Amino acid sequence: MRKHWLKVLSCFIFAAVGPCSAFAAGPINDGIIAIVNNDVITLKDLKDYISGIYRQLRVEHKSPEEIQQIMTSYEEKGVNQLVEDKLILEAANVKGLEIRPGVVEKQLNEIKGRYPSEDDFLAALNAQGLTVTDLRNKILNQLKTQYIVDMEVRNKIFVNPEDVTRYYNEHTGEFESKTRYNLDSIYISFDKGKSEALKRIKEARDKLVAGADFDKVSKDYSQAPSVGTLEQGQMVPAIEKEVFSLKEGELSQPVQVENGVYLFKVNGISMGRRQSLEEVKNDVYNKIYEQQFRDKFKAWIDKLREKAYVEIRS
Repeated sequence: MRKHWLKVLSCFIFAAVGPCSAFAAGPINDGIIAIVNNDVITLKDLKDYISGIYRQLRVEHKSPEEIQQIMTSYEEKGVNQLVEDKLILEAANVKGLEIRPGVVEKQLNEIKGRYPSEDDFLAALNAQGLTVTDLRNKILNQLKTQYIVDMEVRNKIFVNPEDVTRYYNEHTGEFESKTRYNLDSIYISFDKGKSEALKRIKEARDKLVAGADFDKVSKDYSQAPSVGTLEQGQMVPAIEKEVFSLKEGELSQPVQVENGVYLFKVNGISMGRRQSLEEVKNDVYNKIYEQQFRDKFKAWIDKLREKAYVEIRS
């Protein structure tokens, strides 16, 4: 049964693409897939939950990329995400969290504002099988979830400046940029023989040494676009050995690789360096903060699970 509800879940991830074979053969087998306290979760509940999220994202005018990212996350977590959301919302209700109507209406109006008119907004809701009340209730529950997570997790996170400094000193490699070379290149393959390729690359180089325009010579000889900007570690050793010995404006000797031969001209060099703590402290802070959030959020969810009766059926 687990394979079947995972297939159903995948169908809703790609609901915009077309009909899914999981539903083609007939009605969904509405078996019990989980129990949370006194709440039974059926396959139909999971279907409705996932399709509801998808429809809301469409109404909110999320981009296809955003929708894909969010829905893929739900696909990966499956019924566990539904269980988790139920536990969080229940925790918010136990706390007695109340959301002021004005806050809900403000978010609802922000969504409406993404449409040319209210009629367009209502038409979009109708197309997704939702009503204004449905959307308002979804926003209400999302706000409750957000506020309880803030109270129980985010507000308990504190990143010391010493933590930022310690992370920086222990992960210096993360903050070292490599030397980057901006290169023009001419490439001739060995398809017509190595000697012919080497002859033509020498002709090209002789013209450049004589002062010919690189773009014109490249157009006449090269069989591939210029490689552009590359950094240490991105090129084969033979190329790096030649290129990294050059100064800005210099022309390389022909460099043979497996299938052809290259000629390079260095247009610019950006030397590698280590970014200072001052430059990266905000990035480091955010990295530590997000790690603390993941750890504390998991611990909090685990505690909610321990206090609840949760059974997920395979």
